[in-house]
Amino acid sequence: MKKKWSKTKIWEWYDSHPWIRGCNFIGSDCANRIDQWQSYGREERMKVADAELALAAKIGFNTIRIIADFDVWLQERDSYMSVLEEYLTIAAAHGISVCYVLATEVLLPRDIESEFVPKPLGEQKYALGYHQGRFPIPEEELKKKPYHYLERAGLREKFIEMIEQIVTKYKDDERILFWDVYNEPGIALAAGAIPILEEVFRTVRACDPSQPVTADVWRAVAKGGVKTPEEIRAVELSDFVNFHCYGNLEKTVLVIDELKKYERPLVCTEWLNRINHNDVREIYPVFYLEKIGCYCWGFVAGKTQTYEPWEMFWNHYEDPNKNVNYDFTKWQHDLYRPGARHPYDPGEIDLIVRFNKRVDGKK
Repeated sequence: MKKKWSKTKIWEWYDSHPWIRGCNFIGSDCANRIDQWQSYGREERMKVADAELALAAKIGFNTIRIIADFDVWLQERDSYMSVLEEYLTIAAAHGISVCYVLATEVLLPRDIESEFVPKPLGEQKYALGYHQGRFPIPEEELKKKPYHYLERAGLREKFIEMIEQIVTKYKDDERILFWDVYNEPGIALAAGAIPILEEVFRTVRACDPSQPVTADVWRAVAKGGVKTPEEIRAVELSDFVNFHCYGNLEKTVLVIDELKKYERPLVCTEWLNRINHNDVREIYPVFYLEKIGCYCWGFVAGKTQTYEPWEMFWNHYEDPNKNVNYDFTKWQHDLYRPGARHPYDPGEIDLIVRFNKRVDGKK
């Protein structure tokens, strides 16, 4: 279908699936998404992914969300496509489908006037104690405006080619649950994301995928609903409402209430932020009760260190003008400790298993 799905069609699709629940997945041995997709170290990466996805299936998860990396595709596209096929094969072997994210504004290149150099492949360094293991961006880089690959001649055509290659190959593959075509539009480009968002949607729709197509609403919408132009456009273009919510129970309930007005299925593709009082015990039962699809951030703690706080939280804490209520005694994301031998909190896993068994028993 080359246009937005009707409410009837998207609800038929949604109701034909069991409750969608899983995690944003990157193997614990990956320092970043380059590690996830590159040929370097591939054999070991796949072994770890297989073991960790087996664990995800064991607790009743049935889907994962993974994010594409254009820099890797650009440098070794044949290998990239082979790695993608291997992820889909491993996931399917464990009864797990994939939500695939095609575009994002995270770590975009900066300064459109300078020469573009793709991120280097090979061994990936990471910084201890930093969320996602990223070294702080140097001050001089912060002064350079980020730009999307689609905004630069030469890269634009290749980025479109990547989307067309991936979507065309998997447009009728049941291992792909849906296409999350654009992660958090506007987080780096503000309203400048709108033409990029529209072009990505046009490109994906032109491939005529059998799966639904969506993009994220990610800012707080607990009071007054979706406000920014780029997120309003994302909802207008999406087959179902795809949102992120890292707020506490009250805010999560209010976000859900606001988004129900669109009368389309709701899927929360990012949640779980214990530091900000968004935890398993309070939030997961809400998603279960409302049959809202959900993907927590992270699974097994590893090199990305997403159990560490966002740098923004530390900045808020150190700002005397801000009155913050963060709980730094807890992990931010992730469900299992390094090595996947034990849960971060066994009680959380017990709850997840109970609700997953309960919903599956209602078939």
